[in-house]
Amino acid sequence: MNRDQWADFRDSLDTAFEQFLYQDEINARECERMKLWLDTAEAEACAQRLYSRREVRIPSRRLQLRLARLREIDRTNFYHIEVRFKRRAKRRKVKCFVGYRFIPEVRETLLYNLKQVLHPYNVELDWSGRDIRSVQILDDIMRRIRRADFCVFDNRATEGKPNVYVEVGICYAIRKPFILFEYEPLSSDVPSDLGFAFAVRYTHYRQLFRDFYYRLPLIFRKNIHTKRSCQAIRIREGCPTA
Repeated sequence: MNRDQWADFRDSLDTAFEQFLYQDEINARECERMKLWLDTAEAEACAQRLYSRREVRIPSRRLQLRLARLREIDRTNFYHIEVRFKRRAKRRKVKCFVGYRFIPEVRETLLYNLKQVLHPYNVELDWSGRDIRSVQILDDIMRRIRRADFCVFDNRATEGKPNVYVEVGICYAIRKPFILFEYEPLSSDVPSDLGFAFAVRYTHYRQLFRDFYYRLPLIFRKNIHTKRSCQAIRIREGCPTA
């Protein structure tokens, strides 16, 4: 483990502890104790084991850590530290429809990263084009969106190709919860009527999936597991709101 990895470990866990506090998973006193634990030799030893074994359990802190390897659109890799409390009950399976510009570099990268980050939430991904027998594309998309518990859309590489926004419009019309990943260079191309739905604005997937991951527990609690009929899930400079 090098110095940068140790710093990333501390920063990732520090952020996670604060998110647990905001989500009422722990109280302020427990949060402070966890932050102080990051200064101990035990924490450094856990970091070393994580980078060598890719997964670590810390019973004394009720934590499970997993080192996931994600990637950028150019296929360069980066590591993401998944931090979670050991759950006492298994989550129910939920289905997520993913909308994106249907080109290999976006499809392979986006789906790969979502599979990694949504793994703790027992999420099954679905997307148009999985069934090569389907010839009615719009009907296929509508059917998959209706079957989903929520949807995720990424507008990357959609210049001149409004398909993703059509899918977002379907979600809006049937009141299906959805999250929009807005690629920063395309922010001016997003239809003004969808301004309310901006969820995560990003320039790199490393930034996007870190922000997305730490807000997932509250997103699930407020918009998916409670079956609210919200139309969009907003994430703005901190806590999400419907």
